[in-house]
Amino acid sequence: MTLTGIDLIIVIAYFVVVLALGLYFSRTDQKGDSDFFVAGRKLGWFMIGASLFASNISSEHLIGLSADGFRTGLAVGNYEWGACLILLILAVVFVPFYVGSKIQTMPEFLEKRYGVGARIYLSFITIVANVLVRISVALYAGAIVMQQMFGLGFWTSIFILAGTTVLYTAAGGLKAVVYTDSIQAIILLIGTAALSFIALDRVGGWTELKAGLDASMFDMVRPASDPEMPWVGLVLGVPVLGIWYWCTDQVIVQRVLGARSIHQARMGSIFAAFLKILPVFLFVLPGLCARVLFPEIEAKAVFPTLVNELLPVGVTGLVAAALIAALMSSLDSTLNSTSTLVALDFYGRFHPRASKHSVVKIGRWTTAIVMAFGMAWVIVVARAESLFQYLQQVNAAISPPIAASFLLGIFWRRANYPGVMCSLIGGLILGILLLVYNPYPFLISAAITFGASVVLLVGISLFTGKPSKEQTTGLVWKDVKQVLKDGELTPKQNSLFKVLVYSILIIMVYLWWQFF
Repeated sequence: MTLTGIDLIIVIAYFVVVLALGLYFSRTDQKGDSDFFVAGRKLGWFMIGASLFASNISSEHLIGLSADGFRTGLAVGNYEWGACLILLILAVVFVPFYVGSKIQTMPEFLEKRYGVGARIYLSFITIVANVLVRISVALYAGAIVMQQMFGLGFWTSIFILAGTTVLYTAAGGLKAVVYTDSIQAIILLIGTAALSFIALDRVGGWTELKAGLDASMFDMVRPASDPEMPWVGLVLGVPVLGIWYWCTDQVIVQRVLGARSIHQARMGSIFAAFLKILPVFLFVLPGLCARVLFPEIEAKAVFPTLVNELLPVGVTGLVAAALIAALMSSLDSTLNSTSTLVALDFYGRFHPRASKHSVVKIGRWTTAIVMAFGMAWVIVVARAESLFQYLQQVNAAISPPIAASFLLGIFWRRANYPGVMCSLIGGLILGILLLVYNPYPFLISAAITFGASVVLLVGISLFTGKPSKEQTTGLVWKDVKQVLKDGELTPKQNSLFKVLVYSILIIMVYLWWQFF
């Protein structure tokens, strides 16, 4: 990417504003662990929704979707549109129990529902995955982007990104993360919308784009034999990975836990669902335009080619800032969630008399230490043939038993501690075996592991004792009406929520029908 002086000024201004904003909010209302880890439970719907969206979008996500759009068409956008429906599940099913039970971590919910072993398992697995997968991959991809944009050295880029993100994340906790994520979401949307609009205009509009490409490039539903996005994997695998990621993963759900009410958490999830409709048109569509405009280039060169060839001075800087925003928003969320798990689920458990100040201090130090480990693991990640495959294959191995434990825990009162532990451990072993031997595409492997995890949980639970009353009261679907009543939802709030849920469902049915 070629950046002029004006573009560089825009990028530098972005860094200054985000850092200043994060540090400002780090100095306000930091009175205890709930302020640091769940933003004092004062977050409103806009901040929650914008942060959910920004935390999900990383730089490799942004660049990769345009490349996949160039190669295979719009179908890769099924991950984005599938997330719209999963976010509805988060709002309808999970939010009442999470916000109503006043938890600060997802493992804490598993402890309430099952027992302490489930909490320790999920905390440990999440921390390891965050360090070895998310942080290291984000740093590696970010360093590559910084090299291409500024010509900086690989490790110089990593130190700049790591240092900036650690500074405001360690200082301000979730509040600083959410507020900076909201700004980054706006930059992401404006920058990518400019690129998409200019690319489509250069092609000659939607009609010319469809005329210049094979009709299959616009099909969202592909045959079962399709190597990229078979409908079988879409139906069986994507929901499993989606429920784990959007509904049970600490990195994502933590901003929901900081909501000031069930209603605000629900509205934030709905807002994020609306935002997730856009990436197909803002991230994937430019790749299709590039196939018409620059058919001779390689897929990995799509994004920088579009930026260099199409964007005017100033807009290029805005898109460069959007790339950095995508990186930092996913990185700060992962750091914050990891420090939360270490401080609350491990340090807080083994030091029950520790002061709130010391718990927050541990969280801050953990942020820096975890980043250091993530930086070291970049050396291993750099050897992976595909970052996307590395991410998805690891997720497909660890996520199915976690998704099964949350789903059955809420919808089946009989699910118990022995059942969930056998399911979590057995499902993980099967997932790792499928990862090592790789007999199926990762989406199919995820579905197989999920099914096996459900069978284990149900079978063992039926042959062992019933869970205690404390492990089910207010934590299963049968009690959801009581939970919502306790949340003091008004009839007007319930009506608005239902209208928005049905609106998204209608929009998604229409879009899939249009691109069937």
